[in-house]
Amino acid sequence: TRTFRSSAVASNAVYGSPKTGPYSNLPFKVKDRKIPFGLFYWSITGLFFAFPFLSTYWHMKKAGSF
Repeated sequence: TRTFRSSAVASNAVYGSPKTGPYSNLPFKVKDRKIPFGLFYWSITGLFFAFPFLSTYWHMKKAGSF
């Protein structure tokens, strides 16, 4: 039978060594950002929450209700 092997040296040469530590498994940067992550998160969440209310207000204003 044939066995397949890959050495750590060979894979590190192509992909590099993985990062270790907290937040290293996330696909986005949490620490040392220009805009703090909390501000970014809550502003996007607020925008998505407010969108239907703002859209409803806009259409009612166009229709002459306000």
